[in-house]
Amino acid sequence: MKLFYSNNSPYARKIRILIDEKKVSATLEKVVLADKNCTIHEYNPLAKVPTLIANDISIFDSPVIAEYVDQKSGLPYLIPSDFDKKILVKRWEAISDGLCDAAVAIMLEKRKPLSQQNTDLFEKQMRKIKLSLEWLNREMEGKEYYLENKFSYADIAAGCALGYVKLRYPEIDFENEYLSLYRLYELLMQRSSFQTTAPEPYL
Repeated sequence: MKLFYSNNSPYARKIRILIDEKKVSATLEKVVLADKNCTIHEYNPLAKVPTLIANDISIFDSPVIAEYVDQKSGLPYLIPSDFDKKILVKRWEAISDGLCDAAVAIMLEKRKPLSQQNTDLFEKQMRKIKLSLEWLNREMEGKEYYLENKFSYADIAAGCALGYVKLRYPEIDFENEYLSLYRLYELLMQRSSFQTTAPEPYL
């Protein structure tokens, strides 16, 4: 397997952590999507990370890659085979990815000249961020990990989203506003897979 990723992509981080946790033999290749010489489009017509090459085919996007890696790497499975439990995990991934989508949308808008920035977009996307954090926080109340208090891919997805939001919006006071999520993130950051893939503030 070969995984194309970029340093601060929360979507790629999910797969990097999954590969680490499952002890998968894989080559990781960092790409810079803004580089005009980046060849990711040769493997993914959307030119996005993560992209996985396995058995001479390219696989994308992160939810699909996660299922592939988890199933192909065997026990212990971090995405349950039980349908109802699997839906709970995928539901959490959907909210976590949506949280990242909103954070990325604001970041990209802020890169535009001030005169071209859309303040309505800021308000709309920030509302999504706050509502998603509130929703995830309620779901975590009284728990150590999300699903049956066992580490799963749901925690990986949420942890990567939280890491990205903390990187881009350090003004959010997680400890006082979203205590259950704060505790989850602190717990996850004790794992080497989260430590070695932590977002880099200067990027």
